[in-house]
Amino acid sequence: MKSQKEAVRTRIAMAQKVITLFEWLLDLYVLDFFVDNQWERLPQSWRESIETMNPEDLGNYLSGAPIKHLLPLSFLTLIKSAQVLSIPREKSKHSKFKNESENGVGSHPKLKNLFLKHVKLKKRHEISLMADIVSRTSEKSNCGTVLDFGSGLGHLVRMLGYKYDLITAGIECQTQLTEEARKLDMELEYTAKKHLSKEIMCQLKRPMHFNMRLTSHEQLLQPPLSNYINEYGLIGLHPCGDLGPLLLKHFIHCNKVKFICVVGCCYMKLSCNSDPCGYPMSEYLRKLDSQLSYASREIACHAIELYSERLLQGQYEDLKVHAYRAALEIMLVEHDPALKHSPIRSIKHTNNMTFDMYCAAAVDRLDVHLSASAMAKGRSLVTQWRRVVLLYTLRLALAPLVETLILLDRVLFVLEHDLSCEIRPVFDPRISPRNHVIIGRRS
Repeated sequence: MKSQKEAVRTRIAMAQKVITLFEWLLDLYVLDFFVDNQWERLPQSWRESIETMNPEDLGNYLSGAPIKHLLPLSFLTLIKSAQVLSIPREKSKHSKFKNESENGVGSHPKLKNLFLKHVKLKKRHEISLMADIVSRTSEKSNCGTVLDFGSGLGHLVRMLGYKYDLITAGIECQTQLTEEARKLDMELEYTAKKHLSKEIMCQLKRPMHFNMRLTSHEQLLQPPLSNYINEYGLIGLHPCGDLGPLLLKHFIHCNKVKFICVVGCCYMKLSCNSDPCGYPMSEYLRKLDSQLSYASREIACHAIELYSERLLQGQYEDLKVHAYRAALEIMLVEHDPALKHSPIRSIKHTNNMTFDMYCAAAVDRLDVHLSASAMAKGRSLVTQWRRVVLLYTLRLALAPLVETLILLDRVLFVLEHDLSCEIRPVFDPRISPRNHVIIGRRS
């Protein structure tokens, strides 16, 4: 029977082979669809078979539903390989952990929704489930103190402290957010004291908040944190770019860190094969000289579930905006090559928006006058919008596999240091697309 480490290595190796084989597809920016004549980059058998497909058919296939369309074996192999090798994304089912403080803020019936104030719906979903996971892991690790990096307005540490009775500290690089987090703590206490006794209020664990811009894991050993906290768990809810890898490195190198719960985000901002190296982290992938382009890491951050559902429901008319942008790009490049990839206004598609309306709004910040002939060419190109949607869909089909490689690299990094590690989908991917939590523990 394979060890966990061997199983992860095997899956990584297979995922790496598929990604390397189809790197050319991942690296196609839809923005340059017409500039680079990207449709012709697809194998002829693919073009001939999928050009007549409705986007709904492709959505059905991506979701595993049967279709009556005949597709090339190489195309079928690509999609199936990506599906089989990717980490499952559907939210795992587990019972609610009953570790809330009996005398805490959340125990009073009139205060149960207090933690939801000032919190957007997506964040409510995330902090509720993340707090449960952290509380479970804290209990197993016999460690009642946690540090949250990139804590923002402190919503997660607020729930962990006042509701789960953990000692918490939020670390945030923006002073304004830290000050606002403290105000929200006081606002919560002001409301809570109307319903709780003075004795219970004195026992509440108010979060600490610090300002720090983390650039190396050694910083966490320096004051002021070390003056307040000895053993602790690390948590990161969607830390951007290299921050997630930095937290994992600190977990590995510091015996004071008893556990880590981290959810990745913004893979395109990772430093790759350079210090501080966010990818690859594991020795195994470093020896394979694994490379992931910016384009492949960027597409890995997109939400495939909602996109597939829109295809299935025939709600893809608004995806025409991708074709509009690609047509505008070739018009700008032909007008002046220096305008390639110029920043333009982000325009959302509406049912009555024409290509001319889109162009007028998009370039109003640029000193550009597009000729009548250029506009006529653009109108002709956008009739190929279905091709643009199909190509983007193919790239997105590979996105979960790229994310799998990045996440398994992190898991293997922890396992290579003989520490326990697991990964599980915790959030609903339709609400929070980056939904995998990596949980590492030091025994």
